Parts: sequence; structure tokens; C-alpha cells
Amino acid sequence: MSDVNSLSIIENTDMTSFKATMSKIGQFQRLVRENLQDGKDYGTIPGTSKPTLYKPGAEKILMLMGLQSTYEILDSTRDFKEGFFQYQVRCTLKKNEMIITQGLGACNSKEKKYERQSGFNIDNTILKMAKKRSQVDASLTVASLSEIFTQDLEDTGIDAEGNNNPPNNDLATLPQINLIKTQIIASHLFKPETIKDKSILDLLENGMTKAKASEIISWWKGDSKKFIIGERLKRETIEKETKPAKKGKLEVKDDKAPYPVEDDEDYIAPDSMPE
Repeated sequence: MSDVNSLSIIENTDMTSFKATMSKIGQFQRLVRENLQDGKDYGTIPGTSKPTLYKPGAEKILMLMGLQSTYEILDSTRDFKEGFFQYQVRCTLKKNEMIITQGLGACNSKEKKYERQSGFNIDNTILKMAKKRSQVDASLTVASLSEIFTQDLEDTGIDAEGNNNPPNNDLATLPQINLIKTQIIASHLFKPETIKDKSILDLLENGMTKAKASEIISWWKGDSKKFIIGERLKRETIEKETKPAKKGKLEVKDDKAPYPVEDDEDYIAPDSMPE
């Protein structure tokens, strides 16, 4: 049995077929560039040499190639006592039940973007992120797109779906987060159906910057320096104006004692009282 090495493989390569394949790869890469949208399917992150492929872009590539993806959890930790969760996922790409390639992805609750959040609340988020990473990894491999896209997301603050996750030192402080949770979200005046309030809930789950936390607190409490009337005061005013007056005691100036409350069984209306 003869030894097989890289040189022997090159020597036995059909160069005509090789050139045709390289030409096809180039055509496919141009097709991808023309059909994927910057900012939605991929994005160029400052400090990186190549655009980063996002989950929507990976999904379009697989659809373009007619591939189906399946996922398998290779390893996982779900420690409910300590609040630590991690998943390692393998994405398998198939065409007509034939395996074409595979990709790997991992995520854990100790990553910087999650360390300010409770692992108990983001178990599913960790799993989904591992799944996304495995899908993007497989997509870059099967489509020979590593030349034009990267998956090096961890130092950029962008996740595999294109969501911005700011560096840890830019994240909201615990006092800011606690204030938002206890004085804004916990308030009976807070109405989650409004767009503004929904953004607060999303940011708390996915990462909120110090600047954004400060903006939200000023929006709610008010800021005299910026001439901002707090949303809390506005809602308190509306609540007082629309709240029906409580039934109280009727008083007569020249009478020593007030009339009883209207819902008292012994109550007699003033105009029906005896002389």
C-alpha cells in the first residue's frame, strides 16, 4: 500500500475538473454576495477583516443550496443548583438524506454577555445560541464561504443573529438594573403593552448598556437638568384624573357631625331628613 500525502493528492488531481470547480465556487460566492443583505444577513464589524455571517444569512445560503439541517446536542450541563448551563451542538446538513457536512457550536452561561443575567432565566437562550453557532459553522464550510465571511463573533459584541451585545464594561451596573426592575417594571403604572416598555424588557434580557439604562431611568423618573418630565409623573396624573372619587362623608357647615357615608344602611339623604 503506497503512502498518501498532500503532494500525491495534488499530482493525481484532475486539473481541468479542479479549474471548473474553482470557477463554480467563485460564481456561487458572487451569487451569495448579490443576494444577501448587509446589516441583515451579515455585517461588517469594526476591527475585523471580513464581514460576519448572521443566522438569517446562513439560513438563506442553506435554502439556496437546497440543504436541510438537523441538530444534535453532543454535551450539556444544566446545573439548577449553581445556575450554570452549557450546550455543545452539532448541525448536520443533508441533501436527499445524504450527509454533506457538519458544523459545531457551543455556548455557556459564563460568557461575558450572560454573566450579569441569571442562568436560570437563560437556559433556552444558551441552547439556541449554541444551535445558531453550529448552523453558521456548517454553512460557511459547505458553501466555501470562509474566504468572504467570518464567525469570529466573541470579541465584537455581535452574536450569530446579528444582535449587539456590548462589552462587559459598557453594560448597565447592578444598581441601575435593580432600580429599573424595582421602581419601573415592578410599578403598577408600568404598562408592558407599550413599545417603549417592551424595549426595556428585551434589553434587560439581552444586555443593556449604562447609557441606555440612564436614558430609561431619566424617562421614568424625570430629569430636571434635561427638562424631562418623568413618565411616572405623567401616568400618576392620568391615573388621578381618571380614577373615580371615593364615596366619603357629607358635611354641613352648621351641623356638629358629618352625615354618614352613602353606603351606610342608616344613611338618609339630606333632602329627605325630617325637620
